[in-house]
Amino acid sequence: MHPNMKNFYELLDTKKQIDICLKLSPADVTHTPDTKIIINERSYFNGKLLEQTSFTHNVELLENIDIKIELSNKNYKITSGKAIVIESLKIDEFELIPKWTQLATYKNDQDISQPTNYLGFNGIWNLKIDEPFYRWKHKINGHGWLLEP
Repeated sequence: MHPNMKNFYELLDTKKQIDICLKLSPADVTHTPDTKIIINERSYFNGKLLEQTSFTHNVELLENIDIKIELSNKNYKITSGKAIVIESLKIDEFELIPKWTQLATYKNDQDISQPTNYLGFNGIWNLKIDEPFYRWKHKINGHGWLLEP
């Protein structure tokens, strides 16, 4: 193949990455939550969430996706209003939160595990997609099986 010749997917300008767009807010701006965002085992943000903030991260098209949002250092007696609100989570413009909240888990120190986008307990909210995103999206939308090559 000639060095300047493009592959078929390059010729069609097929995207090789997908965007993860996350919008978080503190529930109460007077008690800013200690927040950590980890995407695919890489720390993306670690600090105080001072105001509504949007985060964008890219992953490879065929990469699995593992998003963790952690609230820590909450003292329930002193700062009961300290919490993180997941306003929105979109993967390649497909809105998962708030519509698909039940697909995530929330392990916390109060052992309350109902689907939520309000993280009011010390713990980790997790959305894990164990296969390429578009294959997973096809399944959760009830479109049947995708055949693999």
